[in-house]
Amino acid sequence: MRTRFFLLLLFLAGNVSAQSFEEYRRQALSDFDSYKAEEIRKFKAYRDKVNAEYAEYMRRAWSEYKALPADPVPPRPEPPKPVVKDPDTKPSNDPIPFDNILPTPAPVLPPQPVAPLPVPGKPARPSFSFTFYGTPCTVGLEEQHRFSLVGIDENKVADAWKLLSSDAYLSVVAECLTWRDKLQLCDWGYMRFLERMTTAFFGTDKSNEARLLQMYILTQSGYKVRIARADERLVLLLPSKNNIYEYAYLHIGGCKYYVADASMRQKRFYVFDREFPQEQFFSLRIPREPLLSMRAAYARQLTAEGYPEVSANVATNRNLIDFYNDYPLTDAWNIYAEASLSALVKKQLYPILQKAIAGNSKAAAANMLIDWVQTAFDYRTDDEQFGQERPLFADETLYYPYSDCEDRAILYAILIRDLLGLDVVLLHYPEHLATAVCFGDDTPGDHLMIDGRKYIVCDPTYIGATIGETMPQYKQTRASVVRIR
Repeated sequence: MRTRFFLLLLFLAGNVSAQSFEEYRRQALSDFDSYKAEEIRKFKAYRDKVNAEYAEYMRRAWSEYKALPADPVPPRPEPPKPVVKDPDTKPSNDPIPFDNILPTPAPVLPPQPVAPLPVPGKPARPSFSFTFYGTPCTVGLEEQHRFSLVGIDENKVADAWKLLSSDAYLSVVAECLTWRDKLQLCDWGYMRFLERMTTAFFGTDKSNEARLLQMYILTQSGYKVRIARADERLVLLLPSKNNIYEYAYLHIGGCKYYVADASMRQKRFYVFDREFPQEQFFSLRIPREPLLSMRAAYARQLTAEGYPEVSANVATNRNLIDFYNDYPLTDAWNIYAEASLSALVKKQLYPILQKAIAGNSKAAAANMLIDWVQTAFDYRTDDEQFGQERPLFADETLYYPYSDCEDRAILYAILIRDLLGLDVVLLHYPEHLATAVCFGDDTPGDHLMIDGRKYIVCDPTYIGATIGETMPQYKQTRASVVRIR
């Protein structure tokens, strides 16, 4: 902005003498700084007004809502062993039925604060330190930021909100947003970051204070969130357009609000249901890999049976695995595929795969990749490995000793997009997940026609099958098509 301002000054100055121009420049800069100061004052006044009104609404009686029990992860019966193709089965070129096409998800944009916050400077005194999935973090929380709730009725919470709305906490919010961007945290990751920070700062015996500070920072950061109480505990309620398993939820204003604390199984909650200006929905999607400190997990040797030269020794970041392990389970398959593979894994794996497929047609390369996914990984159902259904992010598929159909379909979709640059969709059957790839030509095989484009079925769990071959039991089963952004 200042660069443009100086160019404007030069243009206006024309033939004015050097001395008069310098005087003009000083005056213009002074006016510009005054303008900025006035804008900051207006933004601060607006934020103060919004928070003051919010606190007054908090004093009104909170509405009682009945919580619905957490939805368990639905069981998905899978064969105890992967389906192996009969070598006598001939390839076909059949159209595959499908029911509906889920729309392409919109881009994920992080919420923005209701008004600009101060740019965090270097703290003049030691900051509060904590770790977030093995990653050291420091935030300028000091003793002055500690407060105590002597109760959690409407007036007590409103009084504390007025305290939080003071200038003392503005820099804390700004620092948290800086950490969000620095660590590339998705919405759920940012919420967990604030949870770790506030719990470490207040201690486990001050969970209500920690929850209220989380609520305050989230609202100031632009997130749609509600707070509720039950059994003398404050809890956060997070709205989601995706189904989240194993978390109780409330229906508020036609939306599902999930109780962020999975241990809360109470039937009734008293909810402060008031919108904050410019609030935006939480998203479960992970548009960028969270940048966590490295803690190397053991490396696995992964070799394709049909192409022994396709063999890679791959290690993962255990901190990222722990992050994924705490991630809520959902039936939104695109979330797992869009998260992609970590930069660490790509650095180890992609040069080997790229070298192996170099010089091949896209169809031949896709066959090499599908053989690697089919044969380099040992199969086991989620129930056998985890005791329940649990889709894996791609890095988890490389970390855990076993994988099943959805894990392989997700991994294969990522490889096709990254290494071949082709459009790929997921095919969701009641008990199975596969992929379909648009090669952009007349590649033969079982296929779907989507928006006039031909997508070839590619099943990374149909062992021994090449692209274009569908498991016999799914030839006449209608699939849901899941697009991936």
